Amino acid sequence: MTANSASPALPVPVGTASTAHPLDTAGVLWLVGLTLLWGINALSVKVVTYGMAPIMATALRGLLALALLTGYGWWRGERLGMRGWDLGHGAVNGLIFALEFCLIYGGAPMTSAGHIAIFINTAPFFVAIGAHYLLPGDRMVMAKALGLALAFAGIGIMFSNDILIRHSDQWRGDLLLLGGAALWGVNTLYAKRYMVGRMSAFRMLYSQILVSTPLLFLVSFVLEPHPFFAVTGVTVSMVVFQAAVAVSFSYMAWLALMRRYSASAMQSFTFLTPAWGVLLGVLVLGEEVQALVLVGIALVGLGIYLVNRPARRTRPGAVHPSPTAETR
Repeated sequence: MTANSASPALPVPVGTASTAHPLDTAGVLWLVGLTLLWGINALSVKVVTYGMAPIMATALRGLLALALLTGYGWWRGERLGMRGWDLGHGAVNGLIFALEFCLIYGGAPMTSAGHIAIFINTAPFFVAIGAHYLLPGDRMVMAKALGLALAFAGIGIMFSNDILIRHSDQWRGDLLLLGGAALWGVNTLYAKRYMVGRMSAFRMLYSQILVSTPLLFLVSFVLEPHPFFAVTGVTVSMVVFQAAVAVSFSYMAWLALMRRYSASAMQSFTFLTPAWGVLLGVLVLGEEVQALVLVGIALVGLGIYLVNRPARRTRPGAVHPSPTAETR
């Protein structure tokens, strides 16, 4: 999906941090499109790591995205400077973002593809649990918990062949990935609670990239002594794609959607990202379609449906359940 694709108009950002509207058709289509983009981006990240170190690649895409966003901000007349609470919240969110990517890209080379898919996709659980306590109107109910469990089981089934291979030395990478997923959840909750009611999607993303990019360069200089080893034109083009599409467009769209919809409902759609990766492997690379993959994708779809199923309407005259009973 691109800015010029024939997709529904991005919902107008309304409401405050406590707004948690259920997903409508436009929101669902946008999230499906964004997760498809992230599935493509995952393939591009793999290509980039053939030519440069992962944290350096992330820093470079951030630098390029910052240049693109600055130009876009000037063109739209956005206020680029920040101060006071906006500066403080932007700095905190940017720090979380940088740490998240350091853990994810640091852990990925130390474990298997199946473990990456599993541990990254624990993020919706962190968001759902945190939203229950931190975001009014985004409660954890039984259907939502069951949906998350089914979607997570679907990811496990899709990557079961890789997961079942014994690698006793992979726990360090798994632990780093789990930490990265937790920070992804924290990033989502922090932005939803403290930023969406007072900052535009552009300003949220701009502050995040502005703070995280120099931190990522610093980490790369410390941990990656030889960041460039086989850079080609394809490597550069993939970094440009990530900066222009995956960061500048898709992240801003995600933050704009967050201003309206439930954080936990949105995060549940991220289960589609590895599913898109599997489907793209079949369609583009001609990989074999396995029955377990189809079962896994079906479970992911069912799980996302349960998470986002509209609440049952109470009949006129019926007794309303207490808040305690509703959340059991």
